[in-house]
Amino acid sequence: MSFAWRPIMIFFIYAVVLCTLSYVSGITLGISFVPIGLIGTAVAFYVGFKNNSSYERLWEARRIWGAIVNASRSWGTFAATYIQPLPADPEHNAKEISIKLIHRHIAYVNALRLQLRAKSVWDDKHSIAHHVVADQMDPDEFPLLHTLNNFLLPGETEYFLSKKNPATHILKAQAKQLDAVFRKGAINELFYFQMMGLIQEFYNQQGAAERIKNFPFPRQYAFFSKVFVWLFLAILPFGLIGEFAKLGDGMLWLAIPSYMIIGWVFYTMEVVGDTSENPFENAINDIPMTAICRTIEIDLREMLDEANIPAPVKAVNNILM
Repeated sequence: MSFAWRPIMIFFIYAVVLCTLSYVSGITLGISFVPIGLIGTAVAFYVGFKNNSSYERLWEARRIWGAIVNASRSWGTFAATYIQPLPADPEHNAKEISIKLIHRHIAYVNALRLQLRAKSVWDDKHSIAHHVVADQMDPDEFPLLHTLNNFLLPGETEYFLSKKNPATHILKAQAKQLDAVFRKGAINELFYFQMMGLIQEFYNQQGAAERIKNFPFPRQYAFFSKVFVWLFLAILPFGLIGEFAKLGDGMLWLAIPSYMIIGWVFYTMEVVGDTSENPFENAINDIPMTAICRTIEIDLREMLDEANIPAPVKAVNNILM
């Protein structure tokens, strides 16, 4: 409700002014409610269509990250169990290779998260949805260098950051090391193809996420939805005043609370759609990628029986990032 107090005050002042003018002048500033009702119905259908389309984008983004979580657990299991020692090759350390493959994958999901959260040209960082979460954003959330250094070998971070799409090249490095392990005979051919299939799955899910990120919700739907809502809210008091004035002297004042309630409903419907249409822009309703990446990190590091496992990300003010 905190986001709506300004428009509610606008609705209140607007209705009070119109009702006062109507009461003082003795001239009912009202028109037939029939055309207004028809407009309201049309606007509701239009906003509903936009909100359904916005939710589809949000839900698809959540499915993508759900698939990444599932594939990540499979990757961690395979990397921790499929790599076998080679007694004839003392330089081949199966445990160390498993750790590299798993840590590099943790770096990958975090790199993908930060790439998707990069600001878009069309992103409105001053919107309500961004303002609500601004205070709880970690100041170290965006530097990719710090994040990758925690999981990659010396020299790898600089190489990946020199590329336009670091996440893509991290997966390439995974495939390259996996191929080297296979050529040494340290992994079964079937297991090798299974792990390479997971790399392909990560590429597929990354591409799907980038499609949502790089193609915004069509502006014509978002823009005209807002125009239609505010046009309807501008003429709605005239219909309410006319209807309540028919009930008797002084009854027109009931138009004020009625308008505030109806106006809040339509305004909230519009805001809900706006805050769902681009799910990777650091807004209140966005995919909680930080929490998802932390879940992946915990699961994979526990597969290595590591100590000092980080705690899950907790919601702050009922918002999970």
